Amino acid sequence: MNTESHSNPGSSRSRGGLFRRFILPQIVIVAAAGTLGLLWEASQQRSIDKARMAEVASANAAFLDDVRFPQTRQMAENLSVITGSRVGFFLPGKGLVEGWKWSPEERAIASLAKEQELEIAVKDGLKALCQPIADDRGSIVVIEPTRPLLSLTRSFSVVPLLILTLVAIAAAFLIARSVVGPLQRLASAISTASSGAEMELPAPITRRKDEIGVLARTLINEREALLHEQDLRRDAEKMALLGQLATSLAHEIKNPAAAIIMHARSLPEGPARDSGALIRQDAEQITSLVNQWLFVAKPEAPRSSPTNLAAIVRSLKERLTPLLDFHRCRVEIDSPDQLIVEGDSQRLEQAFRNLIDNAIKAMPTGGTIRIELKDEGSDLIRCTISDEGSGFSEQALERFGETFYSEREGGMGLGLALAKGVFESHGGRLSAENSSGGGACVTAILSRQPTA
Repeated sequence: MNTESHSNPGSSRSRGGLFRRFILPQIVIVAAAGTLGLLWEASQQRSIDKARMAEVASANAAFLDDVRFPQTRQMAENLSVITGSRVGFFLPGKGLVEGWKWSPEERAIASLAKEQELEIAVKDGLKALCQPIADDRGSIVVIEPTRPLLSLTRSFSVVPLLILTLVAIAAAFLIARSVVGPLQRLASAISTASSGAEMELPAPITRRKDEIGVLARTLINEREALLHEQDLRRDAEKMALLGQLATSLAHEIKNPAAAIIMHARSLPEGPARDSGALIRQDAEQITSLVNQWLFVAKPEAPRSSPTNLAAIVRSLKERLTPLLDFHRCRVEIDSPDQLIVEGDSQRLEQAFRNLIDNAIKAMPTGGTIRIELKDEGSDLIRCTISDEGSGFSEQALERFGETFYSEREGGMGLGLALAKGVFESHGGRLSAENSSGGGACVTAILSRQPTA
């Protein structure tokens, strides 16, 4: 058994099987209709021949009755020449008077016609009709050869009928190809996609308005949904692994980091205090990273309390000064003294830290980070953070805030995802765009009183 033809939907056997199943019934139906048409035409022609033969016999009988010529062998031969048929007579007391050179078969069919008077007798490829002559002068018999049922030489509608039959078969062939061809390409595309390649279908198939077009578009949509589901499953598996890692490392990392921060703050004034600030900054960065893992892997409802966003941003600027100086960056803040929202101060601080850190990394040669906090009215606050980097790529904008997606080498794809999740958990939203003058601009919209 050829297993390849069964396993590969695009194999020749698979293609031919469907095509044959489609085209053969069409050909059978068309051929049957053509044959029935020919049989009907032949039957009609035979009826016409019978009527003509009866007319010839009647006309000859009437002629003999009118002219009163003797019914001799010469008369039979003359009538045969005139009518184009064999003509003979049955005379009372004399029997058959035939024309010249009759065959035994013609004599036999004439005798049979005499027995079936006024009925056409058929035998041995001949047909005969016996018609009585008036005044008991006997009978006239007319003999003709029978024609095949499907005589092509005298049936004028046979050729057009054959042409129509061939046209119908050709049309059935084209219709079969128009249906089977796209299905073959669909099968080939599915086979290719099952091996991991991209599913590509010709535009004429996907744009079709019939069921094949619906099937093609459905296959594409189902494949995209399946791929999206696979991506979500992979992300879920990564999140589960991250949660296990973050939980196991949180206690082991955060306690030593807290001790490092406490000792760094207790250093005396002078060069040691400056070094302590750098140490404290690095330890806070470690703690921040662990918190990000915990926030992303095990999200919890925010602990709401009155929180001053302006104070959070200014505190972050002061605490990130060593990091900003190291990367030759500076932060400009445009904000009122107080912007109070109901929110989780720790998570909001983490979200703003990630956005500032992302802006710093977008400017490897340094630049200015502008942070604007503005009361929009109607209990809405707009927070805008822009940089002077190269901006987001088109794909990065499409996948903005997607977990584990990062175009930066070594990036984990958690910073923006966490920030987006934090703002959304506070009833807000986070969006990104590229500034007209260059650089990226990230905008967060928050409500003063987020709904539960």
